[in-house]
Amino acid sequence: MALLALYWSIMIVFYLIASRLRRYADRFVFVDRLMSLSVFALVFVMGLRMGANREITSSLRTIGTQAVLATVLIVAFAMLGATLVRKLLHINKRAYPISDSAAQEDIQVSGGQKLDASGTKTSLIIFLMVVIGMLFGCFLIPRITADVDAFEAASGNWIVIGLCIMLVFVGFSMGLSGNLRKVLQGAGPGVLLVPVFSVAGSLLGGAVYALLSPLSVREGLAIGAGFGWYTMAPGMISGAGYEIAGAVSFLHNVLRETLGIILLPLLSEKFGCIEAITVPGTAAMDVCLPIVERSCTPPTIAYSFTTGVASCLACAVLVPLIMSV
Repeated sequence: MALLALYWSIMIVFYLIASRLRRYADRFVFVDRLMSLSVFALVFVMGLRMGANREITSSLRTIGTQAVLATVLIVAFAMLGATLVRKLLHINKRAYPISDSAAQEDIQVSGGQKLDASGTKTSLIIFLMVVIGMLFGCFLIPRITADVDAFEAASGNWIVIGLCIMLVFVGFSMGLSGNLRKVLQGAGPGVLLVPVFSVAGSLLGGAVYALLSPLSVREGLAIGAGFGWYTMAPGMISGAGYEIAGAVSFLHNVLRETLGIILLPLLSEKFGCIEAITVPGTAAMDVCLPIVERSCTPPTIAYSFTTGVASCLACAVLVPLIMSV
């Protein structure tokens, strides 16, 4: 929570700074490019860190199929929940009310830049950065240092620093365009309903996964309740005596967060902005915010933040509850 407060403090401070510079917005067109470069650098470091983690690379060989099946089902049901909310509240794929769609599609974001028109291209670049990072982490880092734990600690600090830099650009970009009011006004009741339906969809996906796997419904629900938080959910599941489910949970949550980061631009283009932000789970409130700002509309930021917070709280409450029943 301390990091979350830091992230949002940075974004708000630079929003306020940039709001005083709106008359000079045309001089800051480079901010959008810097934000993109910082996103690519961050996901490269994340890939580097995952590749150096032997627990992740070894899990790929043993329980990869189960984790992929769980991820596909859980993410699909989470996105379905978001679609139901959109239909219920008459919201279009760009997260605006349908009645205002014609006018809203012309709104410019990211400091005067149009919405990212090529979600496929952005997703491909992010994917390549992750893959290259993982290859470097798997084959190069062990040659450079024998203390992998020290590298993981250092790379964790790099990620925090990189995220802070990205949020500087996010806040500055929003401040230049004056989108904060639009973010709050455009979200409406969906900021509460999308998180609820996303959490419910993830749990339902976990239950369906359990029916198609050797694991029990309890284990499937606990895996679904991880919401991408691979540092918490697997430990609680394994600590309750469910070692295989804990291993599946670990790799599933890694996959969910990583795929959310990689595919968010593409999914927002093909399925909708609100559906896309349900994929990364807890990462929707921090790591994915710069990608959301780059690829989606202003109201989507509010949906992304509340969905990430709700996923974080739900994981902390639901996983131990499910394991104790």
